[in-house]
Amino acid sequence: MASIVLIGAGSASFSLALLKDLILTKSLWGSRVTLVDIDAERLAIAEGLATRYCDAFKADISFAATVDRKNGLEGADFVICAVKVGGYDPLEAERKIAEEHGYYRGIGDRVSCYYGGVGAYHQLKFLMDLAADMERICPNALLIQTANPVFEGTNIVTRHTKVKAVGVCHGHFGYQVVAETLGLNVADVRFQIVGFNHFTWLTHFRYKGQDAYPLIDRWIEEQSEKVWSSGEFPEGMSPGAVDTYRMYGLFPIGDAVRCAGPWWHHTDQKAKERWYGNSGLFFRKDAPGGFDCELQWNRYLQDKVVLHQELVQLAKQPTAALIEKHPLQSSGEQHISIVDAMVNDKETILELNVPNDGCLGGVPDDVLVEIPVVVSGRGIQGLRVGRLPASVMNHSMLPRLIRLENILNAYMNRDRKTLVLMLMDDPRTRSFEQAKRLIDTLLAQPWNAGAAAHYR
Repeated sequence: MASIVLIGAGSASFSLALLKDLILTKSLWGSRVTLVDIDAERLAIAEGLATRYCDAFKADISFAATVDRKNGLEGADFVICAVKVGGYDPLEAERKIAEEHGYYRGIGDRVSCYYGGVGAYHQLKFLMDLAADMERICPNALLIQTANPVFEGTNIVTRHTKVKAVGVCHGHFGYQVVAETLGLNVADVRFQIVGFNHFTWLTHFRYKGQDAYPLIDRWIEEQSEKVWSSGEFPEGMSPGAVDTYRMYGLFPIGDAVRCAGPWWHHTDQKAKERWYGNSGLFFRKDAPGGFDCELQWNRYLQDKVVLHQELVQLAKQPTAALIEKHPLQSSGEQHISIVDAMVNDKETILELNVPNDGCLGGVPDDVLVEIPVVVSGRGIQGLRVGRLPASVMNHSMLPRLIRLENILNAYMNRDRKTLVLMLMDDPRTRSFEQAKRLIDTLLAQPWNAGAAAHYR
């Protein structure tokens, strides 16, 4: 069957999530999974938990683990990359430095971790190194890129290497939040979501064969204020989401609620509270401001630490305790569905990030778009989705496309000045000197020595 390599397997929670999907996909039993991570201790925990989990369900899946990426890539059919180079500590330090220079909550996207540090250098370098290894060792393997920045990271591989790559995100499932808020049966909803990663839009929304956009409009007019006054509501139906919809004419989905919305939703904590209330991962009155605010984001990082510590303890306990804490259920991710569709020639429609190749009008062919695709033994074919409204293209998508090009051009041309000029479009920038000081300070940090040498 398939030979699947998971790069960054030391994130045991993510490894377990994919393993559950693999166990539930019996058509892939007989596959081999190779876990790769540079942290031997975390890798051993992930391997031990995975092996015990498979044994408990008598799943015919074999495992190997290695800290040597090149050895791990031997014979790979699919390479799933979940690497966050350096973890979150340097990124949070960069956020604080940016705030000292006048950039509240950091530069880049709404959650600065998406970019992997200044200019996305560490993530882009890792992916280019990984792609070079794949070209030599497993040239026919598919790279399934899942670590942020998915947009820039997957795009640099498909443009500048011979590796076949696809980007995976779960933000499109935000359509379910919209449907459930409206009281609709999700099983009766038909949808189409189109855009760039974290900049996706609900282009078609139908319920039992009828256009369901009027149901959104009715909810906004008749129910939204009452729901918002309660202080607790899903981010996907927050005042910020509705404000963005009113401006652009299409409803933002998933991370687009924050990332594609206007800058004034994020000027300070009070603005975040106004536009996102207690929405996000935590529905608590003592943590208003949405997923990107200080309280919720810090809790997210703390929860990641707690979850890892929990898995460390479960590694020492009986298998029953592991299964009780982490029951066998689908993760909702698409990685294993891609593998199953291609290996077993099961024609499956998924939402993936692929080179445009004419699927979305007005976007160059070599730019990755997040669109519905058909996956089968023939590979991955994007579906033609027409064009987005001019309001969305001109005021949201094209500025995001320019940011992609600037990030990739800065990396490929080793151009520090481009990193500075990118900040000139930020409404918080007051002068070229302010932007230059911030970039120089970030690149002067010890963890950015490689980036400082790269960007001349």
